[in-house]
Amino acid sequence: VDTAMQALLCRRPRAALRHLPPATRAYLAAGQQQVAPSGARAKIAAWIVGGSPLYTEVIARQGFDAVVVDQQHGTGEVVPLLQAIDAARDAAGNAPLAVVRIEELSDGAIAKALDAGAAALICPMINSVEECEAFVRATKFPPAGHRSYGPHRAALGWEGSRGDWTRASNACVQSFAMLETRGALEDLDAILSVDGLSGIFIGPNDLGLALGHDPTDSPEGEVLEAVRHALRLAHAHGRQAAIFCADPATARRMADEGFDLVVAGIDLGWAASGAASALAGVRGAS
Repeated sequence: VDTAMQALLCRRPRAALRHLPPATRAYLAAGQQQVAPSGARAKIAAWIVGGSPLYTEVIARQGFDAVVVDQQHGTGEVVPLLQAIDAARDAAGNAPLAVVRIEELSDGAIAKALDAGAAALICPMINSVEECEAFVRATKFPPAGHRSYGPHRAALGWEGSRGDWTRASNACVQSFAMLETRGALEDLDAILSVDGLSGIFIGPNDLGLALGHDPTDSPEGEVLEAVRHALRLAHAHGRQAAIFCADPATARRMADEGFDLVVAGIDLGWAASGAASALAGVRGAS
């Protein structure tokens, strides 16, 4: 059975699934158990901007909780990259959560990623509560939203009815609004009140630019205070808080701040640093 619907972030209450048939509930419960965090440990994600499915699968096999395919600034096609993540199952059948940052707020981009098998979406440049509402509605089938039915890959192996699939997807697909503009920061309380929103994903580079500072992956000063404010407000609303980090040290610092998910780095950065280290090792030994 395809793991896209099994790879669920863990904060969905099981009471929300009680209206589904017993077999469907059991199927989804198994998925929730697979990604349940141990204690308060932040989930750790890898960020993919390159276009190689093979390299994506290699990274996905390293034990990350989630792998994010970046369609906004990345170079790869979403379908083969999601297939690579799905191929990275361990012996117990577990795979990292397949997340896609879509390129823009559009029904087409959202449907393409979800139909390909994404379990969670990150939407960039959410500036207002109206945009956030449009984002969440586009991730859900009627009556909760207006997503068009066509999950040709995402529903592979599904043994229930099409109606069960739409209800399961509405209950389980996760939606994260990116916080990276001054408008979003000012409207954050209303954004976090949008029904069906799973959480926020902070982009510190663009947020820093919006606040009049140079872009940085390691927020300090006014940007760090804005990040902390957003984290507190998200948790006060019962939402998850995630943040982009370009290196392990920043990721550990943000995990210590209380974030639910942190990015540990970028695939191309790891490739560059690994190649540079190998070259330096050989030159240093000669």
